[in-house]
Amino acid sequence: MELTVERNFKKVNTRIRIKSIDRVIFFFMFLSTLFIGADVIGINIGVNFRLDQIFLVITALLMTLRNNFKIRDNKWIAFFLIFTLLSTILAINIQRAALFYFSIVYNVIFLFYLYSNFVSYYGPKLFIKLFRNTMYIQFLLMCAQFALKVFFNYEIPFMPSYGSYMGIERFSLWFYEPSYLSTFIAIWLVSSLYFMIICNSKGYIKDVIMALLMILMSTSTSGFILIALSIAVIYLMWIANNITVKKLLALVGVIILGLVLMLIFSDIFDVFIKRLFVNSLDESSGGRVTQWAETFEVFKDNSLFGIGGGNYGAYLGFDNSYVPSNVTLELMAVHGIFSAIAFYGLTISLIVRAIKLCKKSNGRCKTVVAYTVALVIFTIILQFNQGYLRLYHWMLFGILDGMIIYYNRKLKYTNKMKGICY
Repeated sequence: MELTVERNFKKVNTRIRIKSIDRVIFFFMFLSTLFIGADVIGINIGVNFRLDQIFLVITALLMTLRNNFKIRDNKWIAFFLIFTLLSTILAINIQRAALFYFSIVYNVIFLFYLYSNFVSYYGPKLFIKLFRNTMYIQFLLMCAQFALKVFFNYEIPFMPSYGSYMGIERFSLWFYEPSYLSTFIAIWLVSSLYFMIICNSKGYIKDVIMALLMILMSTSTSGFILIALSIAVIYLMWIANNITVKKLLALVGVIILGLVLMLIFSDIFDVFIKRLFVNSLDESSGGRVTQWAETFEVFKDNSLFGIGGGNYGAYLGFDNSYVPSNVTLELMAVHGIFSAIAFYGLTISLIVRAIKLCKKSNGRCKTVVAYTVALVIFTIILQFNQGYLRLYHWMLFGILDGMIIYYNRKLKYTNKMKGICY
């Protein structure tokens, strides 16, 4: 078996034979990506240490042995590490804050740089194939979870259902809760929609259907918002150059399909979507608006360096399970304004680099566009919850960084790059 990669920045499309260590790397990268959202499979050591984090370390060590693991300069990563370290030193409980700082450093090394190095060395095409296969497995597992609970009232021990709300069963695979699952699916749904609609890749139709079904089984309100936002953004991108009868009919078809689904699943619609329009904003958000105001007050009193990671509940006189309900406000409250700026500076810098690459390639790097749009929508959906340390968020950072490095290098050494929709 052979693989096209680029090595030492000198040769492009150099044909090298896959070695045994590469196959082992692929295996552990597959496991790492498959279990990236398995929040409930882990142990509590002050922070939740997941089984997947072991796979990530093993993969990084193997990449190091392969001499393919590099820590590249990134000023926003550096700023984030520096400012969160200051926050940790000044925390109200330094020991607990240190555990969270360890998690930050872990995410930087074993997620951001691991995925960046893997994608930039082995190429986006191989990674996307691996990622899609992990999503197919998660889809089948969630279908099994759903069927066993609904028809046999049996729960898989490591994947219990999330429970029921107003008589409607809810599911979250092995994520903490349905909103976490739907946020993760944003990566798959948005990129698949882009490839299916913009790139006219029919093979992604099944991906889109499976992603939509997973969100439907989760009954996540943020997931339904994700669906609407994703379709709207991709559709607007589709008609940006020209409006045709086909594109207008497609919009009508989507609207009709949405109305049909609303009628078929009327209970889910009434409970998890209709409330957004009939209740107050605070009620429809489950009290999140009140919590946002509370978190902002904590930030105002500790605006420079925050109260330290993991100290939010203790600061307000609660236990450690009491956390903010918005990721941006959480960052501002626990790590201060400078850390929040650095964190979103990383997001914005990736988007800017992607735009520059697209201009340089005359729009040929469509894979980068797909994952850039996925990052933007992922970031928006993440605001409905907390969690600046989510493994799959840092994974997405690394994936996009690796893609940008790969295609910039390809453009530098060859002009034979075609429009890439996979």
